[in-house]
Amino acid sequence: MQVYFLSGSNNYTLRTEQLANTSSLTIHLQDMYLLTNTSQSVSASSWDSYESMLTFPLTIASASEGSEYRATIKSGSCAVWNGSISVMKAQISSSKANYENQNNQYISNVTDNEYIIMD
Repeated sequence: MQVYFLSGSNNYTLRTEQLANTSSLTIHLQDMYLLTNTSQSVSASSWDSYESMLTFPLTIASASEGSEYRATIKSGSCAVWNGSISVMKAQISSSKANYENQNNQYISNVTDNEYIIMD
């Protein structure tokens, strides 16, 4: 299963079947909850023929948190990769924790997150 983050770059490197041509790749997505089908072309940023590794960026326009998709990458009419994609909210946060001890002597960066260290 691959993970798609709602905010952030979604670049994937997948091992596929051998490809003769990377210019005609399409990804077909089926929403596992709504059973709606979408497809879009895949613009491969790199193809390693020795290891059969395909690297490409992906944007899912209708993605919402918690969605899951069946995914198939096709070259023409032949499937070269099958898998699933789960949509999640990004886990990266720019806020830093605020550490305090009992007498407020040591405080790191001011944020909403507070942790009290008991001496």
